[in-house]
Amino acid sequence: MSKLGIFMNPRSVIDRNCVYFAEYDEESFSAILHEKGIWQRDQYWILEWAIFDLTSRGEIREDMYAPVFRIFSLAIGAISSHLDQNDLFEIVNLDRQEIYEFRDRIRIIFEGFFFGRIPERVMFEEVNPLLPKGKDAFL
Repeated sequence: MSKLGIFMNPRSVIDRNCVYFAEYDEESFSAILHEKGIWQRDQYWILEWAIFDLTSRGEIREDMYAPVFRIFSLAIGAISSHLDQNDLFEIVNLDRQEIYEFRDRIRIIFEGFFFGRIPERVMFEEVNPLLPKGKDAFL
């Protein structure tokens, strides 16, 4: 299976972004965000696609809650630290408006996962190129 194929398995995407799993990847979205303060859009789109895919297909299992929450916690923590003037952590490649946009996206997509349904009629300026056409309005 190609590396892209591994990334496009939603469960593998979750596992490679969670430090508690053997599949954890130092090049994953969460690893690079935590270690380098870089928001990798391409890796974020893959993560968002995985959450969307699992949720929309109703394939959420109880053993996914902890790793998905860990990823959410790390991303929101990074955003909060970036916005805190007393914290030295910085997301170096996003401006303030982009930080706010991704903060809202993260909250909505992860809430959808935990509620077990994709929110409707929420739109963002930036389109996730991995979502089916017309599904960007889910966000």
